[in-house]
Amino acid sequence: MPELPEVETIRKALEKQIAYKKIIDFYIGNKKLRFNLPENFKQLVIGQIVMKPLRVGKFCLLPLCSGKKILVHLGMSGKIKITTFKTKLDTHDHAFIKFDDGTFVIYNDQRRFGFIDLTEEDIFTNKFIKKLGPDSLSEKFNDMYLHRMLKYKERKIKNILLDQSIVAGLGNIYVNEALHISKISPNRKGRNVSLIKCYELVKNIKNILKNAIKAGGTTIKDHMQPDGNLGYFKQKLRVYGRSGCKCIMCKAKIKEIKQSGRTSFYCGVCQR
Repeated sequence: MPELPEVETIRKALEKQIAYKKIIDFYIGNKKLRFNLPENFKQLVIGQIVMKPLRVGKFCLLPLCSGKKILVHLGMSGKIKITTFKTKLDTHDHAFIKFDDGTFVIYNDQRRFGFIDLTEEDIFTNKFIKKLGPDSLSEKFNDMYLHRMLKYKERKIKNILLDQSIVAGLGNIYVNEALHISKISPNRKGRNVSLIKCYELVKNIKNILKNAIKAGGTTIKDHMQPDGNLGYFKQKLRVYGRSGCKCIMCKAKIKEIKQSGRTSFYCGVCQR
């Protein structure tokens, strides 16, 4: 699933390509996404100028000059493709927006767990956005806030960090990485994470996310290929996907376990 750095990479690419351009056409295919589009979506967006794209957690928003905003969530397998020429849609291209300069923004989603919505002027009244906790790069996400959220919780720290109602934008990859560098086991209960550890964890989460954004994300890099697709690359990770490999801090073998249906990677020596 695309996480905060990947969505921020997409936001930056969209800003370069479509900011202050007019929507002249919109297409949605017959195959349903996770949720149906709002009524009159096409009529409400055609003719609108897109302002500077925004990001909230894992959501990308395209503000319109009317005050409304197109909200895009990529789900498990969603991708954004940008092209400056009309092309035949692929099997999993479910929607596109055409702009007055000939640019197309195409929404591709093989598993169709993502969705597109239209928000009012205040995005925090949107039924999806209002459920989110503070963005993981925001000032509101700090050591005091995290410690308050963890203080009485029996849940495992990894599952808490993946809860978008507590902190928005984090996913499995970066939580694994942050817990490793913070020397916290994914099995540790929330109530057993001290304020000092919360300070370290928040600092490491933000540093990892910022560095991943600079690198273009773990799965997407911000450049345009001739066919209009965003480029892909794999950055070096500390523990994620490295089961059986040596820990870069102590040389013990990285372990792999399942937690709530998701794979956790950690060092049993460094992380307690």
